[in-house]
Amino acid sequence: MSDYAFVADRAKKVFASVSRLESRLAERPSDRAVQINLSAMRKLAIQVREEMERLAALNQMEICQYRIIPISENGYGLGRVSKSLLEYQNLFSQIYDAFKNGIKSKATFGADVIEESSLNFAYSYSGSLGVALLARSNRDFFGGALDKSIDALYQILDIDDSFAVRDAAKTLGTSVIKRVHDWSLANVEGGFSTDIRWKKSDGKLFGQVIDRSRMERIVGFIDEASDKVTKREVFEGILVAVSLPGKTFQIVIPNADTYSGKFADGLNLPNEMTVGRMYSATVEIVEVFYYATQATKRTVSLIELKGPIMPKQI
Repeated sequence: MSDYAFVADRAKKVFASVSRLESRLAERPSDRAVQINLSAMRKLAIQVREEMERLAALNQMEICQYRIIPISENGYGLGRVSKSLLEYQNLFSQIYDAFKNGIKSKATFGADVIEESSLNFAYSYSGSLGVALLARSNRDFFGGALDKSIDALYQILDIDDSFAVRDAAKTLGTSVIKRVHDWSLANVEGGFSTDIRWKKSDGKLFGQVIDRSRMERIVGFIDEASDKVTKREVFEGILVAVSLPGKTFQIVIPNADTYSGKFADGLNLPNEMTVGRMYSATVEIVEVFYYATQATKRTVSLIELKGPIMPKQI
């Protein structure tokens, strides 16, 4: 076993002992022996953590301290805790993917990204619910493979309105925005604030507490953010359905597209409207892409209808 693996295993045992002694002290707060043992074990935990950080730097490992802080008495439901951690991993991997493979509109990444950005469990510790996560980073003279991802993680958590959401989407992709939304929502629903601190192998420290109320605002900003595209198309097609009371229509271009939707305000209809006949149509198409769901809502409005016309002879 390497020195690093040995110390990591020792850290798991030491921090587990700290948690057990803290639980015992809560049951017997006046027990002097437990107090002394806990004090000694806490000192040992600090030494082990420092040793692990030293060896992590030598082995080019980045350390993330991820602490979950419940804001109510609901505690740590397993499903909610695991979802918080899983969505954090997905967010980190999606950011890494954006730098490696370019920005994406869909929240997906390949097996290579999963392998290269994987956060591995080192040990847990008390003080709310803390988990030390390890990520391997290949570091050279110019920096580490995960440096940009770690920097971007904190930058994107600073979004404070829907305009900032759109700006972040331009640089990192709507896929990352989707992951930020899902991670924030997981903690909002779980009733958690989080404390995320990175100790990088070059010695630099990053960290901040993200309150549940702040994550709730992030969810709201992303829910509001969307991209809207409006265009007009002119074509000839067969009127296959129309409803004057409902102000709806459906027109099919033979061997091509189908358009269905509502009448636009102020639409002047032809005197003759016969289902099955060919017409010249102008429609306005509005497509709205929602960052939070990555769903696109498409609406079609009939702007102008002329005809009937004779079908083109082939």
